[in-house]
Amino acid sequence: MTRLLMLVEGQSEEIFVKQTLTPHLAQHGVFVESPIVLWTKRLPSGGGFRGGVSNWSQILKSLRPLIHDGDAWVSTLLDFYGLPEDFPGLQEALGVGAAHENVAALQARFAAKLNHQRFIPFLALHEFEAWLFSAPDTVEAHFGKAHLADRLRTAVQAAGSPELINHGATTHPKARLHSLVGGYKETSDGPTLLEKIGIAAVRAACPHFDGWLNRLEALGGGVT
Repeated sequence: MTRLLMLVEGQSEEIFVKQTLTPHLAQHGVFVESPIVLWTKRLPSGGGFRGGVSNWSQILKSLRPLIHDGDAWVSTLLDFYGLPEDFPGLQEALGVGAAHENVAALQARFAAKLNHQRFIPFLALHEFEAWLFSAPDTVEAHFGKAHLADRLRTAVQAAGSPELINHGATTHPKARLHSLVGGYKETSDGPTLLEKIGIAAVRAACPHFDGWLNRLEALGGGVT
């Protein structure tokens, strides 16, 4: 069985990996060890704070112990939206060209910086919460809010796909969910909804996610 270590942005991603992604990949012969939540700040006395991204150095420090594991593969689950300004290639990518091409270019720069043959970088386009827009009816049923599905579908149709819902401060996927669902809780509603929606529906609606998942599944050498 192939071992996979993963650095995730926050608690929502951590729960999704443990609850939904890990059992899926296990069917393909890929064992995901307990995901590591990105350090936000380390304290001199020990410990610190986790979740969120503040700078490129923080990402490198959190990844370094993982890539030093000799026989494991390493991947990330970080958001394209909200990346720190000093992330390699970010300024060139913002606002120029197609979003799928931009995020692919950033991932390539990420891989080049790490220079580790077992590293598979992934930046969710535009963020983790975009995947919830893959199944508007499921989201509406979860919250019991009339017409929510229609509003989610309208956002997807305007953007072109869930992953293309834009990068604006008030219009990125999480901001839209907070606006549409006053009681949206990131660390409970997000992972719970993704378990209800299922990986098959997300990958069908989100080609960037699907490409990442294909690479991770392939690590198991075709085991099903």
